[in-house]
Amino acid sequence: MELTLTVTELSKYLQKKLNKDSYLQSLQIIGEVSNHHAAQSGHHYFSLKDEESIIKCVLFAGGDGGGHLTDGDQILASGKISFYQARGDLQFYAEEITPYGIGTLQQQFEKLKLKLEAEGLFDLSRKRPIPEMPKVIGIVTSKTGSVIQDILNVIKRRYAHIKIIIADTRVQGENAASSITESITNLNKLRNIDLIILARGGGSLEDLWPFNEESVARSIYASNIPIISAVGHETDTTISDLVADLRAPTPSAAAELSTPNVQELKEMINTKLLNMILSVNNIMSRLRGQYSMSVDRFLNYKPETSTYKIKVYSLKQELLSLMEARINESKLKILNLKTSLNHLNFEDTLSRGFFISSRKKDNSIIKNLDSITIGERLIFSNLQGKIETETIEITKNRKV
Repeated sequence: MELTLTVTELSKYLQKKLNKDSYLQSLQIIGEVSNHHAAQSGHHYFSLKDEESIIKCVLFAGGDGGGHLTDGDQILASGKISFYQARGDLQFYAEEITPYGIGTLQQQFEKLKLKLEAEGLFDLSRKRPIPEMPKVIGIVTSKTGSVIQDILNVIKRRYAHIKIIIADTRVQGENAASSITESITNLNKLRNIDLIILARGGGSLEDLWPFNEESVARSIYASNIPIISAVGHETDTTISDLVADLRAPTPSAAAELSTPNVQELKEMINTKLLNMILSVNNIMSRLRGQYSMSVDRFLNYKPETSTYKIKVYSLKQELLSLMEARINESKLKILNLKTSLNHLNFEDTLSRGFFISSRKKDNSIIKNLDSITIGERLIFSNLQGKIETETIEITKNRKV
């Protein structure tokens, strides 16, 4: 006859069985730390793994050796096995942690790092400068998730005129490394991209491992386009970070480093224009003074030339008038340049009643009607706010 139990009854039975096994109540486990998380309570949650298996572990507050829990490190954990009834997890309850060499992934990382460093892939002399005002930026990351949105929001805030090309890429798990190398290669084929941002959010050593693959490192090295690597958090360091032309601590920081601030540019231009005007005025004023002094000295030194004073003074006035005209012409050119630059300010355009149209799904700017589909959700934005609409009908103007 089959035994029928509730989930709770089965969980308690397993817990009781495990607790009665003397071998499982006092043992040591050697493994590589993975997915370590330190809670505010002082508890440490992590996993131990080897080439074939993985087991969940916990080191409660007050346990020894929590400082040795770093993803990728090999440790020796002393404790016991038990069954956590609330979640149905078989767990190892560690009481003491001690180091036990370097983890497998960490060993692979150090080995590849030494190899590529010896080949010169990390040399500072080969790293290219990041363009100050790129026109087109390619982004290698996943289209899903918060990373791409963080980057786009920063770029839109700082310099919305930059064109963005997103290479949708697998950044974790199987085939991620080949997906990254393919995206970098494809962006290099476009030939109009000024900069590439390689980005991914934080994660464990395993999550970030594709960015430690040799194929990815060599694709970054072979890129004809400068690359900013923004992988993981500030404390994470990958092989990609070391090969890239510049490492950013976070994806948002990469967006900051790759774009100028439009407000700062406007202030700089205004300052330079003002300095130019002042400089021209000072030069012309000095020249006028020198010219007048020279003419006066000449006339006083040559009294016999008094018959020609009218011609000389006439020439003087003509030259002064010409100089004044040149000054006014220069001022007008500078003013026109300033006006043209102000026309680039999209905020001025919006204040005159215009809207910016974009797609709701990816925030991309709409440049022609052919790219819009019936039923697509659109956003119309100006300085006062935004309007969300749905496309019901598309009517094009007839060609004349």
